[in-house]
Amino acid sequence: MSGPGQHLIPRLGPASPETAPFHNPPALATSFPVEVDGRPPLTTPLSDLSFVALDCETTGHFPHRMVELGAVRFRLGYGDLLSPEPRVSLESLVHTADHINPYARRVHGINSSMLGGAPALHQVASAFAELSSGTVLIEHSADGFDTRLVSRALGRPLDNHHLDTSRIAGFLFQLKDTIGLERLCERLEVTHRNPHYALADAEATADCFVRLVRLGQDEFGWRTLGDLAEVGTPPPPRILPRAGQRRPTAEVRSSPAPTTPADSPPAPEGAAPTRSSRRRRRGGRGRRPPSEAALPTSTPPGDPA
Repeated sequence: MSGPGQHLIPRLGPASPETAPFHNPPALATSFPVEVDGRPPLTTPLSDLSFVALDCETTGHFPHRMVELGAVRFRLGYGDLLSPEPRVSLESLVHTADHINPYARRVHGINSSMLGGAPALHQVASAFAELSSGTVLIEHSADGFDTRLVSRALGRPLDNHHLDTSRIAGFLFQLKDTIGLERLCERLEVTHRNPHYALADAEATADCFVRLVRLGQDEFGWRTLGDLAEVGTPPPPRILPRAGQRRPTAEVRSSPAPTTPADSPPAPEGAAPTRSSRRRRRGGRGRRPPSEAALPTSTPPGDPA
């Protein structure tokens, strides 16, 4: 297999000819308006925010190596006068010399021969960091696995708020178990153009997020980032060890127990809070959003790469 290349290598491509100019644009920074540096306040209206949904495919064994990254930047209500920003997508295979687990290869269809000439991991992660600057990250992973992979590749935390669609769906639908992305797409009638392609999974996650937010707006009056953060923020992520470190006894992708207010019983591991427990904590819709300090960044400040 040849070494890493210098250009992004898409596997799926844009969803339509209309979106092609916004797929892997040569200069990401000129493809969307300049956002605030760092994390927007929790009081920010949802209509004023930009979001980036992401998904990663990996080698499928410890230590997990990224072999593909897909992301889509969007705003709520795209298509009307309130949201003129187009969707901008990022997609690339990622070079690695590591072995790909046969099961993972069957699931996502990526083999080692496809990765020759693909860009190095840090190059792809840097492009993602540029795309996601000043946005809220969205992924369908209760333990923030994909975001931690990107943070490890960059060697630093991503300074973004972070929301999980499986937790938001679990709250809205009172689910006892984590719902998979394909099942959620079926439930919300979202088109998923090619499961287990990173960009297609990111697109589906974005579309599911939009529909979940609309449901929450109708039923609970969600209007700000704080409303979503209260039900959709993953717990503080576990550290993904560097290559060569001994594997921890617990499975790396497992989710630690979510943090809960002192006056509430802890939720089951990986489960979203129930409507009744949220209503007890909120005391109605007028409850102020949680403090900034209560929300984890994509990785803890002291988390090694």
